[in-house]
Amino acid sequence: MKFIYKEDKKERLDKYLLAQLVDTTRSQIKKIILSGQITVNDEETTVHKWLKTGDKINYDPKTEKKDTAFVAEPKIIDQNDEFLILDKPHGLLVHPTDKGEINTLADWVMQRFPHSVKIGDDPNRPAIVHRLDKEVSGLIVIPLTQDSFDNLKRQFQDRTIQKKYTALVHGAMLNDSGEVNVALERDKKTGLMKIQNTKLSGKTALTTYEVIKKFIKYTLLSVQIKTGRMHQIRAHLHSIGHSVVGDKLYQTKDLRKKKKVLAQRIFLHSHFLKFKDIEGNWREYKSKLPGELENFLNTIK
Repeated sequence: MKFIYKEDKKERLDKYLLAQLVDTTRSQIKKIILSGQITVNDEETTVHKWLKTGDKINYDPKTEKKDTAFVAEPKIIDQNDEFLILDKPHGLLVHPTDKGEINTLADWVMQRFPHSVKIGDDPNRPAIVHRLDKEVSGLIVIPLTQDSFDNLKRQFQDRTIQKKYTALVHGAMLNDSGEVNVALERDKKTGLMKIQNTKLSGKTALTTYEVIKKFIKYTLLSVQIKTGRMHQIRAHLHSIGHSVVGDKLYQTKDLRKKKKVLAQRIFLHSHFLKFKDIEGNWREYKSKLPGELENFLNTIK
């Protein structure tokens, strides 16, 4: 099936195809594009491709990519008609970015719970109400109804949901507890989050921590975030001189000079999640430290 884009103004590929492929949902359009069945001017494309006059769009179902394997699959901790509680492994992206990644946690949910494609307020990330970094493991809640999505979203906005993480950081912390209450803003050059101490910009971000155990060169922490900014824990701990072990992005100057990452993955795990269900009852969940992180702890002093 072939189309030629004839409009003068630019239009996004997924929106254009939604009008051309009758009885096809936006979620299905997205899957068709990401699976390689759509080309623009004989080249593979992305969901957010902007079409211009004269672009040639080709839809060939026979070219669908066969690689649908997930790098790792989440474990279901709890399941009911209202929501799922998953233990996400490290290495699994929660939802696609503008690059149009496939085999994300959102894809896994849609495959097993097809009705979830209609849940949420963003068709590109259905049923996703919060996220964990790709490299981070641990607990995540997935709403299975729109009412549940709205309920959870409201709690995240009101900052009443409790989320705690286990983190191993470089260096011995002097205090047994503390907080980092500094705004974060994305650096336009690096794309990383940076703290804003001197100017009124960035988004409010609050992180608190308690020491679980002290080692000679490391400190094991229980970290709680009151806000959910991108890379918040990593950026905040880096800002006070204690980068998370295994973090390749947020490293203090001394670690960058060594050019060595000791852990195979980032030592950050979402171990505690507490929220209210639709009926107003508190739900509380815990997750054990993954084996590879537990093993790493046994190698340090």
